[in-house]
Amino acid sequence: MSMEVTYIVAVALAATLIVVVLALVLIIIYLQWRIGDQNVFIERFIRQNEEMRQKMRKAGIL
Repeated sequence: MSMEVTYIVAVALAATLIVVVLALVLIIIYLQWRIGDQNVFIERFIRQNEEMRQKMRKAGIL
């Protein structure tokens, strides 16, 4: 009887561990995707800032 309980507990713990690891992997993938999206917006902002600075230099403002 105790051998069956031990087996059930071991299987339940293994299943829980697998679910937790998969959840962590999915969270890491999602966060990498979000960081990539944010980098696109930052890159666009920096490019626009540099273009505005060049226009200001041509106009003699800087």
